[in-house]
Amino acid sequence: MKASNKTGFIAGCTGAIILVVAMYILKAAGLGEPGFIGMYRGMTNSNSPSDPVVAGLIFVIAGGGIWGIIFALLIKNPVLIKGLLFGILPTVWLWVVLNAMLGKPLFNGFAMMGIIMPLIFNMLVWGSFVGWYCSRKKQAVIRQ
Repeated sequence: MKASNKTGFIAGCTGAIILVVAMYILKAAGLGEPGFIGMYRGMTNSNSPSDPVVAGLIFVIAGGGIWGIIFALLIKNPVLIKGLLFGILPTVWLWVVLNAMLGKPLFNGFAMMGIIMPLIFNMLVWGSFVGWYCSRKKQAVIRQ
């Protein structure tokens, strides 16, 4: 795997782990189950006690790592702001493709929280982390 793609994968997975932790903090605060669990259950019709673990792993790899590789492939000079803006793509993917697959309304029915939370998670948290991390790694390579 090309070094920048590996960096993107690591950045994406790490950013997704940050999101998993944040979503579980929100759950502990009484704000509902993490969305990735509901998506997993909607796709598999499962209701197993292991669902949160399996869904979390899939989310980290597919929702984070693969999107991190896509970021690395598309963005040649990564910086935090490019990562933040790139976070729009997985958000639109969620609103359009995943929601259609799960029989949910496009753009989460334009509900305020259904629009704002994915933008916060995918842009401000995940995207900005991925942009920052990839930029940092690229600068470290340049200095060597």
